[in-house]
Amino acid sequence: NYAIVGAYGGQGAAYIFTRNGTTWTQQQRIRSTDTAAGDGFGQSVSIYGDYVIVGAQDEDPPGFNNAGSAYIFKLSGTTWSEHQKINTTDAAVSDAFGSSASISGDYMIVGANAKSGGGAAYIFKRSGTTWSEQAKLVASDPVSNDNFGYSSYISGNYAIVGAYYKSGGGAAYIFTRVTDTTWTQQKIVGLDTVSGDLFGYWVSISGENAIVGAISKSGGGASYIFKRNVTTGVWTQQFKLVGGDTTGTDGFGSAV
Repeated sequence: NYAIVGAYGGQGAAYIFTRNGTTWTQQQRIRSTDTAAGDGFGQSVSIYGDYVIVGAQDEDPPGFNNAGSAYIFKLSGTTWSEHQKINTTDAAVSDAFGSSASISGDYMIVGANAKSGGGAAYIFKRSGTTWSEQAKLVASDPVSNDNFGYSSYISGNYAIVGAYYKSGGGAAYIFTRVTDTTWTQQKIVGLDTVSGDLFGYWVSISGENAIVGAISKSGGGASYIFKRNVTTGVWTQQFKLVGGDTTGTDGFGSAV
């Protein structure tokens, strides 16, 4: 019965809406206690149960200009309050940590697409009411400026991370949790992906189905559906989706 929307311009904010019957009303506008103009607070948002995560990819944790941060808010009664600010154990200048964020159950994933080496994404887990870093995810074939982590999403035991500048037209990586600290991965691309497609610009996953946007695919953009084979564990393309009226630079797939 809750939805969250980010507004990262200026000082940045996020807005939480609640549903009553068929009507959605704004419940609260949230900001971090240390939000400053230019932090990008609201660049990424996600909500699950009593927890919200908001990314601020240009926030300046002590000593690391533009390293980025993420903020967790928790619901108590009808009020959302800042609960925890999270950073990575290997924070560095201009990481853009918080460029993407997603939460599912006791796990969350936060992308840092400008991390040296091509980008990274980080898994955090909740114990009690405290979230702590569990794993750092990187591509098996990292190259500088891949933008791995610009988009990311987590659902149950699976996470997906986009790397839309990956050579060859972009790529996405699906991770499967083996333990809290160990994740296996499979790299996926569209069957017709070519250079310049920006495959992986945005990604999402639910159960054993995943979707990946390729905003610069010729014809106005496209999105691709992948499904996991329950026997082999391999993800394969099932469908290519295009808009019925997309043309040129429409950017179909910029959000999925």
